[in-house]
Amino acid sequence: MLIQTPKGEELPLTALAKVSHNLTQAKIERDQMLYSIDVNGYRATRPITHITADARAAVNKVDTSGFIVSQEGDIVSLDDSFQRMIKAIGSGVIILTLTLIVIYRSVKLGLIMIVVLPLSMVGASWGMLLFDKPSCMPSLIGILLLFGIIIKNAVLLVDFYQDFRLHEPPFESALESVRVRFRPVMMTAFGTIAGMIPIALEQAVGLERLSPLADVAVGGLIVGTLLTLIYVPMFAYGFDRDEKV
Repeated sequence: MLIQTPKGEELPLTALAKVSHNLTQAKIERDQMLYSIDVNGYRATRPITHITADARAAVNKVDTSGFIVSQEGDIVSLDDSFQRMIKAIGSGVIILTLTLIVIYRSVKLGLIMIVVLPLSMVGASWGMLLFDKPSCMPSLIGILLLFGIIIKNAVLLVDFYQDFRLHEPPFESALESVRVRFRPVMMTAFGTIAGMIPIALEQAVGLERLSPLADVAVGGLIVGTLLTLIYVPMFAYGFDRDEKV
């Protein structure tokens, strides 16, 4: 690099200064008025939750004293959506419980129908493990779908149990409600399962990202429907067997 002097001569920069080479920041970034170092990554196939867990494990091996380490990007939006969805599910279950109690004028019957929801989660967990799918937003939506179908089947059983209970003892009423509603309940459950199988196997073009929803629905409906047919009449009979016709 030549420097122009007042006399018209050009001198090399090394004649006027001592030049040394060193590395420096090509770009300085700040976050909330603090200097920041951004480490970006892009995913192709792995879930963002798995990548975040690996990143946290790698950061834990580094001395970060004097630094503030935070996860940004998709994982922040995902965590926020998870919290909102869990709150929505919890609020829906509470409202549903209160509605059933008011409709049937019985706290016991309302709780009997709600208690099958955790039972259906057993099958939902097995479905996700079987298909090796992570917990994600489609899987939470699948839980909402699953809860709706399971509650509908429980309402059918309890409704018929109450009708038979007007004329028969509790045990016979429980058996009769299962016998009468067995076929409609199974048709509803397995009709939904049949529609979800192509999505669960990722054979539906364009719906591959919704496969966790189908996995939750298939596993939850298989196990939840069978447990509903067993436990709902059993709980109804157990709470009602001491009453006289």
